[in-house]
Amino acid sequence: MRYTQYKGVVEREYKKSLRKIMYELCVIEGLDSVNGALRLGVAKTIFEYWRYFYRYDDRQRLFDQKVQELDKMHFLYINEEKKENLQQELLHTDESSLSGFKEQVGKMTAYYRQIHTESNGLAVEASNLPLFEYVEELLQRYEKGELLEEVMNKSSKRGS
Repeated sequence: MRYTQYKGVVEREYKKSLRKIMYELCVIEGLDSVNGALRLGVAKTIFEYWRYFYRYDDRQRLFDQKVQELDKMHFLYINEEKKENLQQELLHTDESSLSGFKEQVGKMTAYYRQIHTESNGLAVEASNLPLFEYVEELLQRYEKGELLEEVMNKSSKRGS
């Protein structure tokens, strides 16, 4: 028999679509390929093919979940109105200060976020976004005193 013939037999026996049957077995019950094949009365390779086809393998489901999370983050980035930050004038242009640095880093982060969003992360320039986000994080840690605390802890361990 062919895959489609096996599919027809299983669907008639369970009176459900194969997708629903595979969902129940793989996701809800968490059966492996041997036990799932035994339950359906098909060869292990057929069960594995169906599991792969419907994307119910553990790794496939995890990957799909992460892709959905990234899509949600992409949607949130677009709706954050970061473009307004790009249009605002710089307040600290004639000075070299931490406030000016922080403002410029924020402006550049907003710019690279916009590039990343518009290109879906495919623009070469978008690769600078993690760097600027990290610098923003460091600035926040500096202002909270966390960075100084870490420096003191690391330097005292080195000196011992």
